Amino acid sequence: MKRLLALTAALVMGLSSVALGQASSPEMEIVDINGSRYAEGGTTTIVIEFRNLSEPPDTSGLVVTANGEPVTDLETALVGETSVPVGVVLVIDSSGSMAGAPLEAAKTAAKAFVSQKRTEDSIALVTFADEVVVASGFTTNGDDLQSRIDAIEADGETAFNDAVIKGIEMYDESSSENLLANIIVLTDGEDTASVASLQDAVAAASDSDVRIFGVALESPDFNPEPVGRVADAGNGLFLSTPDPEQLSSLYDQIVREISNTVVTRFTSPISTPGDVEFEVSYPGIEPTGQVYAVSGFATTTTASAVVTTTTIPPAPSTSVIESGAAFDRATLTLIAAGGLGLTMFLFIVILFGREEEEGGNRFAKRLQAYGRRGRPQDEEKKPFLERLPILKRFSQAAEEEVRRRGMMSGLNAALEQANLPLTAGEAIMAMIGLSAVIGIFFGIFSGPIAGLIAFVIAILFFAAFINFAGAREKKRFEKQLPDTLTLLSTSLRAGYSLLQAIEAVASEAPDPTAREFSRAVAETRLGRSVPDALQSIVDRTQSEDFEWAVMAIEIQREVGGNLAEVLQTVADTMLARNRLKGEIKALTAEGRLSAIVIGALPLFMGGFLWFTNRGYLQPLLDETVGLIAIGVGILLMLGGFLWLKKIVDIEV
Repeated sequence: MKRLLALTAALVMGLSSVALGQASSPEMEIVDINGSRYAEGGTTTIVIEFRNLSEPPDTSGLVVTANGEPVTDLETALVGETSVPVGVVLVIDSSGSMAGAPLEAAKTAAKAFVSQKRTEDSIALVTFADEVVVASGFTTNGDDLQSRIDAIEADGETAFNDAVIKGIEMYDESSSENLLANIIVLTDGEDTASVASLQDAVAAASDSDVRIFGVALESPDFNPEPVGRVADAGNGLFLSTPDPEQLSSLYDQIVREISNTVVTRFTSPISTPGDVEFEVSYPGIEPTGQVYAVSGFATTTTASAVVTTTTIPPAPSTSVIESGAAFDRATLTLIAAGGLGLTMFLFIVILFGREEEEGGNRFAKRLQAYGRRGRPQDEEKKPFLERLPILKRFSQAAEEEVRRRGMMSGLNAALEQANLPLTAGEAIMAMIGLSAVIGIFFGIFSGPIAGLIAFVIAILFFAAFINFAGAREKKRFEKQLPDTLTLLSTSLRAGYSLLQAIEAVASEAPDPTAREFSRAVAETRLGRSVPDALQSIVDRTQSEDFEWAVMAIEIQREVGGNLAEVLQTVADTMLARNRLKGEIKALTAEGRLSAIVIGALPLFMGGFLWFTNRGYLQPLLDETVGLIAIGVGILLMLGGFLWLKKIVDIEV
């Protein structure tokens, strides 16, 4: 009879403890406000947790206000009916006291819990005995979780406090930042092996936004009070039972409790930037509220034929940079702008600031860049760099490094083709100096990584600029080439020698033809042969068309013939070829314009949205799916651009 009474008392105790979580009065709390889309006409999302309800809340009874004003377009749904991902860390006691039926029941309950998860929900598995072990990080793979649960074995002491803290810390990982945070911790004994104290575990639960559900397997020697304190600090439920077979029922109760989370989406009536107090009320439960800082959004009002658009700018900020710099943002902007301007001035002086000698002609000024170091100069006549020893040494060191790596000839050829009167060292110094200032400018306001990226992009931009300038000079030279060959041909018919005809071109033709032929004349006067001097023009301009003309001249000098007629024939051929190129260019103009628009539109739209409505693009940078979408989009854009270019790029 006594045994029957004891068994009855234990059963009553177990059933009462199962229902312990429902004994508290119902309440609700705002656990998340998603403001990333707030600038989209005031649209925002609030996630509300309902606690201690015996049945799911009626979402139609929710009322949401912003600074006391009711919101519009309110949409509400239980979290299970949305795509909002729920995260759960299953923390299971695997100490020696759990061996046998308790652990098997715990495994069964955990596996049943995992089988109920949605596709978008993520679950992590943590076990604790002598030490805390992360058996699995957050994953959506239910089969993998079930196999890991099956692999749990019981042995050792109980590190309950450390396990609670570890479960909370798992939500600090970037992979879990978008999850609704929950922890279910199961134990059957008091802590005997933790480094942290119970006070540490309770403090960690209170300071975090993680909801903690404590489940205790009661025994005569076990005081479940610590589990209850942790669950209370984590705004969760404390459930206990002496019967391991009841664990599945307790887990089902936790599932229902987590499912009582409501996601609301609405349009806020507050369009001005600043703090907004959002309040949620529900019949029979005390209202809850939270203050959230918004940036404001644009409102458009249409009345009759008049359209009025009002845009509230962001609140001005004079705060100190987050890194702890001693200057405010305005001062740093002034410093960066001054440094950028000084560097651009230096670059312009290096590029265009060479002084001329009295009576020097155009070619003499051109040769001055190549021969100044070998002859004495007055201090007043020295180039700008040689007046600044530090810049001079840096330029010489850069030039020596380029020469040591075997890149001198290529860099000099690129500079000559682009008609930039710079030595290799001066060009490298100008590029690195200006790129460094640009990198520092971006680094101050966007961080060191952005500064480094800006530095690399600036270097690539200046290299592309040199190539672009060279291609432009080559295009101008080839456009003038038919007239140049015609002038050579008529000069030869008039009785001029080939050298005299070249001199006539140097004096009569426009730049860049006159500049290149003037240099060829100077080289012949210094002892170089005429074909070699003309070949040097080919090397500098990289013009295949002129190379044909030089080949024709070379063949005529070897086998004889009428050079004037040969040159005229080449000129007529090039003129017809250029005319055909022009026709093809006109016919393919629409395709080339389409390629430019398609390639530039996403970049311009992205830049416009980044500066006007950054919150709209922020999810692309914060979420893995967004980064993947950006990468795929860039690859598709490049593919489409290259495809269109291949279609319209017709060789003649």
